[in-house]
Amino acid sequence: MIYSQKQAILISVLIILLILSPVVENWASKPKDNFPLSYYPMFSKKRKATYGLYYFVGYDSVQNRYKIPYKISGTGGFNQVRRQIKKAARSGRADVITQEVAERVALKKGYPYSKLKRIELVKGYYHLERYFSKQDTLPVHERKLACYKIEK
Repeated sequence: MIYSQKQAILISVLIILLILSPVVENWASKPKDNFPLSYYPMFSKKRKATYGLYYFVGYDSVQNRYKIPYKISGTGGFNQVRRQIKKAARSGRADVITQEVAERVALKKGYPYSKLKRIELVKGYYHLERYFSKQDTLPVHERKLACYKIEK
């Protein structure tokens, strides 16, 4: 089918308007996110400057700090383990999950796990803009939620 220049312009304008139509949802009191025309609230949502994240850290006898990988902290993928830790911390099971992780770490033979003396569940607060743009990966603030000494 052959289109005239006016028809091609009209079709192009209609397609562009259709693609841009979800933008009006940003100003609606109750926005609706519909697939395939989405305004992507996960990207446009206002966020706080800092973001809190639950994770485990281990310490050796001279207080060197080691992050405990998510594969030791729980079962499943990264986000699934992260949600498991968060749920346990918020439901008052921080001590239980910290003990479970400490027992798994105690069974590990390699470095640094064989040297660790205690495991802590902490909530670290990170400044997202600095974390991603300036590679400042240190937490702004950390709060210890639970601690368990490893006995070997």
